[in-house]
Amino acid sequence: MKTPQMEHIALSVAGKKTTVPIYIGVNIFDEINSIIDLQKYSSVLAIIDKNVARHWTDRIRKVLGENTFSITIPSGEKNKTLATAEKIWATLSKKEFDRKSLVINIGGGMVCDVGAFAASTYMRGIDFVQVPTTLLAQADAAIGGKTGFNFNGLKNTIGTFAVPIAIISDTSFLSSLPQREYRSGFAEIIKHAVITGDGLFDYLLNTNFSSPANRAQYIVPLLEQSTNIKCEIVRKDPYEKKERKKLNFGHTVGHAIEMASKGGLLHGEAIALGMIAEARMSFLSRYLPENKLRDIENLISKAKLPDKIKSLNKIEVLNKILFDKKNSHHEIKWVFLEDIGNVKVDILLPDEIIDEGLDYILK
Repeated sequence: MKTPQMEHIALSVAGKKTTVPIYIGVNIFDEINSIIDLQKYSSVLAIIDKNVARHWTDRIRKVLGENTFSITIPSGEKNKTLATAEKIWATLSKKEFDRKSLVINIGGGMVCDVGAFAASTYMRGIDFVQVPTTLLAQADAAIGGKTGFNFNGLKNTIGTFAVPIAIISDTSFLSSLPQREYRSGFAEIIKHAVITGDGLFDYLLNTNFSSPANRAQYIVPLLEQSTNIKCEIVRKDPYEKKERKKLNFGHTVGHAIEMASKGGLLHGEAIALGMIAEARMSFLSRYLPENKLRDIENLISKAKLPDKIKSLNKIEVLNKILFDKKNSHHEIKWVFLEDIGNVKVDILLPDEIIDEGLDYILK
């Protein structure tokens, strides 16, 4: 089958002869048969988020055809577990999927992460496609080749690096996304803007991007800019040795808050709080100018994301931070801001700065 000349962003993985095409647009999922030759695979399994299935089952079946198997998995971070991966493996095994099979993950970041993990480990790895259906997954989770699940109360502890054969970010799926979920997705776009500058940060400050009335106008170009930023960073450092660590800005505190909230916060909400706390730590360390801290806070507020939370125990959050997978030799490695677009990684901070940064948001 000849693939049509559709515009896409190419993620080239350094050190490998691998290029992942990323398609962004409205109703492009309907063109999946033109993007990927599904007929060449012995079997195809669609893994579908329960919330997505509620709104889009008929469309998915029509596009993928009757010969595609499907499995629906529960949505939400609490289901990002080994048990969910086992359910996927059991289906693949029962349906006698072989190494020439394909998995299509259709859903948010949880489905993309767990579905990709299951595909990357079944028979030592089979092809998979990411079809992210939330703004957060389209902006971040589906891009970059990280797979995995939460384990023992800690986020993304178990996982692999594996790249899909394609990523299809169809913004029409966002029409069924609750407003809170939609806002949550902007946290990762804001993070990309903060760590690179590159005009995106000022654009967000001066654009009414978060209004529901402006979704169609702004979302595709915003996703394209955000995706290009992440692709450029991942291309340079696919396995997170140095450069890619910049993408962890806001995530050391954010992941801890997310897990400590026990489902009370969405991922993007927790990352927004994490960015404020870590920007505050950078300011307290006399590196980040106060006006830049205020700009970050104002942008997060503009996206209608939380900037404070009162219900969490600071000791529990600290304990989660201490066991973050990015730490080494029992030292917490921070992503540090000197300015918008000027980021340092693997920074050690004194306990009093960490305490003050957490106090700033936990009240």
